[in-house]
Amino acid sequence: MWRTFLFFFLVISFPTWAQTANTRVLPDEAEKHLLKSVAPVYPPLAQVTRISGVVILEIGIDESGIPSVRRIIYGHPLLQSAAIIAVRSWKYRPFEEDGKPAKIVTFVMVPFAANRTQEDEGRNEMLFQHNFWSAEESAEMALRRGDETEPAQQLSRASALLGPASGRLHEDERAQWMTDMGELCTAQRKYDDAEEYYKKAVKVHEDADKESPGTASALAYLSQLYAEEKKYDLARMQANKSVSIYKKHFKAVGSKNSGAQQVYGAAIAQLSWMLSKIEIEQNNHSEAVKQCRTVLDFQKFLGQAEQNSFVPTCQQTVSGLGDKN
Repeated sequence: MWRTFLFFFLVISFPTWAQTANTRVLPDEAEKHLLKSVAPVYPPLAQVTRISGVVILEIGIDESGIPSVRRIIYGHPLLQSAAIIAVRSWKYRPFEEDGKPAKIVTFVMVPFAANRTQEDEGRNEMLFQHNFWSAEESAEMALRRGDETEPAQQLSRASALLGPASGRLHEDERAQWMTDMGELCTAQRKYDDAEEYYKKAVKVHEDADKESPGTASALAYLSQLYAEEKKYDLARMQANKSVSIYKKHFKAVGSKNSGAQQVYGAAIAQLSWMLSKIEIEQNNHSEAVKQCRTVLDFQKFLGQAEQNSFVPTCQQTVSGLGDKN
């Protein structure tokens, strides 16, 4: 399977910052709402080279039934762009939740002269993705509520879905499971276990690409753990690595991809805020000012609550400590 995960469509979260779960709908159920579908344009090069198969996409559907592509699950690189363009033209009957229009997330399969086996594999993959991410997000939200029983149950379910490791198949989901286990162990104050899970997640991502956003996210979780343990040198090292990677991707996507820029910019500001607190704790005034200036540079990518909390403090730090340097 050709796999290309677009991590910038995933929400970057940290244990102390809340997030909202997506309402996930099974692919077969979502298909019943499909009002208009547009067949993809078969790329000429793919036709000439007799490349066939399916492209699996995770999509979000807004309250009016308009889809947007969140990430590519798998599909041959020569087929991916055509699949994305086609799906963007689809139209769904709006979904409802508690009698009101709702945003949902689901998976779709776009075939390109696919045979029966390829389509069956695609359907199985969509079902796996739905079940895995439903369990993962349920675990995340339960952790946010301070519940430790449900996350353990949901992560056990996710682990069973993953099964034994097999090459590079589902490596990204496996790394996410490790990260979630790290969060659960952190909540339980089992810090040594949490550190091992986070390190394993970092290794999975680094083995694939040391400079990927997935690697940056895994490093961020590890740095957060070290900060909580007051292992400031380790926290600083991992956080700086993460910020460096995020800044490269932030610069690379530029304004042409506002969604990616938003995620990267928020991660940079959040990590810099954590680093500023570490530097203040250790009386490193010049470094605290430096980190706060980064927070201010990227403040527009923060949520309103974070802006209200981070920005005034950083402005005071830059104004107060900056005068001493």
